[in-house]
Amino acid sequence: MRFFKERWNPGDRAWFEYHCWESPESGDADLWYRSHQRVTVVKMTEETEHYMDDGWTFAERAEAGEPNCYEVRFADGFVGTVFEDELSTRRTVWYRPDPPKRKVTHGAR
Repeated sequence: MRFFKERWNPGDRAWFEYHCWESPESGDADLWYRSHQRVTVVKMTEETEHYMDDGWTFAERAEAGEPNCYEVRFADGFVGTVFEDELSTRRTVWYRPDPPKRKVTHGAR
């Protein structure tokens, strides 16, 4: 069974697992804290769409280090940009631990 897709289309539902720097200091911490959730694909980013036009497969893009990127929407309304290898049809392919709960600080400046 295939867990990754050659192309995600707007409206597709996917499972998301964050695969970058797991830290509150990460520029993508908003994504990390939302790892292991269902998302809705909004669109493929224009910067990576040319790889599809050139006929590259998922495996070829991965080998070249040129994954497609997608804008996705989380259940809480947050929209972020993710790599295609972070999207899957099943959560059984996850290999990272669940992210911690985000600490909320009140009155921080």
